[in-house]
Amino acid sequence: MKPIKPRVHGIIDYVACGTMLAAPSLLGLNGAARTASYAFAGTYLVISALTDYPPALKRTIPFPLHGKIELSSVPALAALPFLVASLKGGKERAYFLGLAGTVLGAYTLTDWEADPDA
Repeated sequence: MKPIKPRVHGIIDYVACGTMLAAPSLLGLNGAARTASYAFAGTYLVISALTDYPPALKRTIPFPLHGKIELSSVPALAALPFLVASLKGGKERAYFLGLAGTVLGAYTLTDWEADPDA
């Protein structure tokens, strides 16, 4: 049994969005890293706002589909520092690899089949 239910996952999503908006400045990441982080934050925010779980603004994306979308971002987050020259710095690489690991961890611990309102 996986411990993270839809309501808690939604809260984690919104916290992650805030983190992706604040962390680049707090960590002193370069401009390209900031832009990429803000783009991911915006994308995650829209998906979170539209997912069928309690913290959403409009519940249109089925929760299991949200999981598939989220999981598909892991390779992108992990690959960015290896594909974009301006993201190869130590801090930038660690940041995006850390994000990829965090998303993968949240995905792995989430019960994607749970009733969103339970």
